Order: sequence, then structure tokens, then C-alpha cells
Amino acid sequence: MMDIIISMGLTGVMLAMLGMGLLISYYGSSKTRNVGLVFLAIGIGLVYYITFVDVSAVEDTPHFGDAFIAFLGGMLGGIIGIVIFLVAIIKS
Repeated sequence: MMDIIISMGLTGVMLAMLGMGLLISYYGSSKTRNVGLVFLAIGIGLVYYITFVDVSAVEDTPHFGDAFIAFLGGMLGGIIGIVIFLVAIIKS
């Protein structure tokens, strides 16, 4: 159970760092672009860690694939819930 929690947490941090890094390095000013590049480097480092280093010797431990699917499912469910909530408020 703890393996899934750690894998999902690392996957969430990785996706957030990659997303923030891309946005900040593209839209930011000269000072903030450097911060965006650092975020992007951290995200790429986490991708490497999750895909290559985090796979332990035991075969049945969850890793990047399971955590990524679970994270995307949770995010998609949250987004659908927010959209339904907003549509219900706008229509009433």
C-alpha cells in the first residue's frame, strides 16, 4: 500500500514540475525562465527516477505505469466533477 502512495505522490510531483516548468520557461520573464528551467530539470529527473531507478527487485511492486494511470484517473474524475458542478450552477 505504501508503495502505491509513494509512486502516486512522485508521479503527481513529476507532472506538476513538468507542467509548471514548461509554462514558466515559455511565458516567464528572464529571471523566472531560469526557475522554469530548474522545475523542468527536476521533472525530468523525477521521470528518470520513477522509470529506471524506482523499480525494485520484487516484481509485483507498483511503479510508474500503475501510479500514472491511477493519477490520471483521479484527475479526470475531479475535472469531470468540477465541470458537472459548474454546469449545474450556471444552469440554475
